[in-house]
Amino acid sequence: MQKNHLFRNCALIFVFELLFLVLFLSPEHVATTMAKEGVKIETTLGTDTLRELDKRTSQSFSSLFLESGLYAGVWHTLIPTEDEKEKSGAFKNTGKGLFKWAEDKLTVCMFLMFQLLFRVHLMGMWLPSAFLVLAASVYSGINLRRIKQGNFAFASPTAHRSAIRGIIIMVTLLPLYFFLPLSVSPYLYPLLYLLWSFMIMGIIANIAKRI
Repeated sequence: MQKNHLFRNCALIFVFELLFLVLFLSPEHVATTMAKEGVKIETTLGTDTLRELDKRTSQSFSSLFLESGLYAGVWHTLIPTEDEKEKSGAFKNTGKGLFKWAEDKLTVCMFLMFQLLFRVHLMGMWLPSAFLVLAASVYSGINLRRIKQGNFAFASPTAHRSAIRGIIIMVTLLPLYFFLPLSVSPYLYPLLYLLWSFMIMGIIANIAKRI
C-alpha cells in the first residue's frame, strides 16, 4: 500500500513538474541548458562521446515524434496553417498572440522530450561500466549473507526495507531529474549506479535467515 502511495505521489509530482516547466520555461532556456550540459559532457567524456550521444538521441527523437507524425499532428491541432488563416478572412489575425504562445509551449515540450531522451541515452551509455560494480555488489551481498548465516549474525529487516525503499524512491524520482531544467554533470550517473549497488548489497546481505 505504501509503495502504491509512493508511485502515485511521484507520478503527480512528475505531471505538475512537466506542466510547470512547459508553462513557465522559454525555448531559449531549455536550449541553453542542453548546450551547457553538452559542453560538460564533451569536457569530461570527450567529443566522440558527445557526437554518439547526439546521434542516438536524434534518431530516437525522430522515430518517436517526427517519423510517427506525432509532432506534426499536435502542431496542426493547436496552430492553424497559413492557408487556414487566409481562409478565415477577417478573422485571420484573431488569436495571433495565443497561437504564438501555443507555438512556444509546444517547442518547449519538444525540447524537454529531447532532453529526456538525451539523458536516458547517457545513463544507458554508463551502464556497461556500471555493470561490473552492480555484479560485484550482488556477489558481496551473497557472501555477506552466507557469513551471517554461518555465525548466526543478525540480518537487519530495517536495513533490508530501507534499502528497498531507497531504490524505489530513486527510481521513481528519475523522471523528475530527466526534465530538470539545469545542466548536470555526467558523473551523476555513475554516482547513482554506485548508490544502487550499495543498496542492492544491503538488500541481499539482510535477507532474513531461514531455519
